Amino acid sequence: MRQMEENLVVRQFLDRVCKQVRARAMHQEIREELLGHIEERTELLMLEGLPEEFAVQEVVKQMGDPGDIGKSLHLAHRPQMDWKLLVMLGLFLIIGLVGMLSVYYADERYSVSLVERKLFYFGIGVLFLIGFYFLDYRKLKKYSAPVFFCIVVLMVVSLVYGQLHDIRTAYINIGPIGVNIITFSLIPLLLALAGMKPVSQWGRWETVLNILYRGVLPVVLYSMSSSIIYTYIYVIGFLILTWRTSKNMKQFALISALPFVGLVIFLCTRTDHLLFRWREFMNPTANEMWYMGNNSDAIQAAGWLGQGFGQATPKIPYVLYDNVFPYLIYCFGWLFGVVVGVLILLFLVRLWNISAVHKDPYAKLIAVLLIVVFGFRLLWPLLMGLGILPRVTLDPPFFSYSGMNQILDMAAVGLLLSIYRRKNMIPSEVGDAAPMKVA
Repeated sequence: MRQMEENLVVRQFLDRVCKQVRARAMHQEIREELLGHIEERTELLMLEGLPEEFAVQEVVKQMGDPGDIGKSLHLAHRPQMDWKLLVMLGLFLIIGLVGMLSVYYADERYSVSLVERKLFYFGIGVLFLIGFYFLDYRKLKKYSAPVFFCIVVLMVVSLVYGQLHDIRTAYINIGPIGVNIITFSLIPLLLALAGMKPVSQWGRWETVLNILYRGVLPVVLYSMSSSIIYTYIYVIGFLILTWRTSKNMKQFALISALPFVGLVIFLCTRTDHLLFRWREFMNPTANEMWYMGNNSDAIQAAGWLGQGFGQATPKIPYVLYDNVFPYLIYCFGWLFGVVVGVLILLFLVRLWNISAVHKDPYAKLIAVLLIVVFGFRLLWPLLMGLGILPRVTLDPPFFSYSGMNQILDMAAVGLLLSIYRRKNMIPSEVGDAAPMKVA
């Protein structure tokens, strides 16, 4: 306790101020800041010849009513709702649902269960979003290492024993629901990395073990699943996390080298597949390149206003998943595609703003890693549908027909809302508190 705080008048003043502020985590910072003001003003009055006790009482009186000060500080540190992010998420979900209804009305092969399942997962996702919004995200940090280990174990199990409809895949059946562990694992793995011991605190042998465990092992598992894009996203996320938490460039280069080499080796083993995708990308009109060609034909036929709701899919493959954007553009037009593209960019910018305004390093890492994940999963399918990027297997969040992944994506947005909710409730580092205005 600082000497000035031992004064009964000062202590009572600070107690009355903090009593009005519900964000208890901010109480110590508020006390330190107000004490600084009181000490400075007291010293000035003492230089004018006032005794210390009288100077302290006069300064406390000049500070103003502690109840009013406390109420203004409470308003400054109360929970915040990121309405912009929530509105954009709502628009994404509405567009995805409208697209699903259009497919249902356009193609008799799809039953009403398509829409029902979409709504079911949507409802569960909303519950997870609300739950994570009210959850203090900082409590998740201590579970980061166990979560990372469990996800890695699940990936191994799915690669060895996974199957769906008697076909060997990376799915694990949870009752009647099949979960693709490879696609499901990306967000939990990267968020777990954000909460684990930072690179700057690793020892020599710890560095070797963590490079193999956190960097190389997931790359190997994603490679075994033949998922090029998920391997790539994980490596990018790992590199960004390493860059932001390493001591210097030398340490970053050392730690990043092996996972990056692993990615390169994996890509070298997929040369034929990559060359085929490249030829398809460069010559989408060839007969054998029907995938990209059909998307291109559908978008060209869309026009500015599209063909209308409920139009039959013009031979667009995987219209519920990877190619939901080409179908939406075909139905609702190029103008609609531009609006969706702008919304996606605004969504990613909003995530960046959350990372920029927050004082907590853990919160910043979460937001940055989710920018990487959502950025790839939203922009790549959109640009792929327009023929700007090569074809990969990657269904966009919020828009496509997805089950457990939709729940996970909405939980991730709930986590972002939780971070934003507490942006003014997290204490600054000692000495970094923002100046407080007092009467």
